Amino acid sequence: MTRLELDGVTREFGATTAVDDVSLSVEDGEFFTLVGPSGCGKTTTLRLIAGFESPDGGDVRFAGASMTGVPPEDRDVGVVFQSYALFPHMSVAENVAYGLRFREPPGDRSREERVSELLELVDLAGFGDREPDELSGGQRQRVALARALAPGPSVLLLDEPMSALDARLRERLRVQVKRIQSELAITTVYVTHDQEEALSVSDRLAVLNGGRVEQVGTPEAVYREPASRFVAEFVGDNNVFDAETAVETEGCSVVVDGEEFDVESSSREWNVLCVRPENLSFDCESNRFPVRVESVEFLGDAYRAHCDWDGRDVLVKTRERPPTGEATVGFRPGDATLL
Repeated sequence: MTRLELDGVTREFGATTAVDDVSLSVEDGEFFTLVGPSGCGKTTTLRLIAGFESPDGGDVRFAGASMTGVPPEDRDVGVVFQSYALFPHMSVAENVAYGLRFREPPGDRSREERVSELLELVDLAGFGDREPDELSGGQRQRVALARALAPGPSVLLLDEPMSALDARLRERLRVQVKRIQSELAITTVYVTHDQEEALSVSDRLAVLNGGRVEQVGTPEAVYREPASRFVAEFVGDNNVFDAETAVETEGCSVVVDGEEFDVESSSREWNVLCVRPENLSFDCESNRFPVRVESVEFLGDAYRAHCDWDGRDVLVKTRERPPTGEATVGFRPGDATLL
């Protein structure tokens, strides 16, 4: 297994800095995700790890060894691309075996044994003789994964491998990918723009914005304790308000456009109040403020109410059907985040 490190890595394309002084570490066997909007630098960061791009500054290290000048084929990485890049003139088994073109299979296995083993791992046993165009999108994705794993790489890199699939299939396949990664205990870096996907599969994740790292942490920490306004607004639904005034009390209070709210905070260094939709309630007796319920979505396991608070959009997620028209919502002091 391999520990992966990026130390002050920068990559520029003309006047554009795609990756700006990025420092990250990925532990042995960790599933680490790079998430962010389009153009944030996540795919370029992955390409720098793979060796498809060379940094203009900083260093990429595998197990403490610098990868400067090391070509992709000598980095011991497996890569799954967004397009899968399967060869249409080759069978499924031949596509998987193509991953062994530079090295022998691990564990003293024959190529045929390794291909059979991997097809079973990705739940495609018996599909070896089929052509790629006979497979569904999800099956092609798993063939690409098997091909990347064929030589037994130390690092697995996945560049938005599920972006072309429908939502239900993505949910099913990300569970399979996580299972396979856990079984192999392979160090993995996964790129996605889908926040829900990043939260569901990652041991840790890095949120990127404008080529820089905004926050690194576990999914729970990034969701519940965002380090910046960008993270609070990008990762999941959130209600974010400018906090105009801090009021000294026994605890801590914040004023938003004349409304005073009690919150829990050990710091006065903030000017933004955040409350997740699931932490707002029409029944809560603390920190109440008036809203108008404009519309309601039924999500199956919950309702999402779109509300207006003096021109501000407010989302409320609740298991009980919300009222309509004028209403009041509230939140507990410990459920707010200050930034």
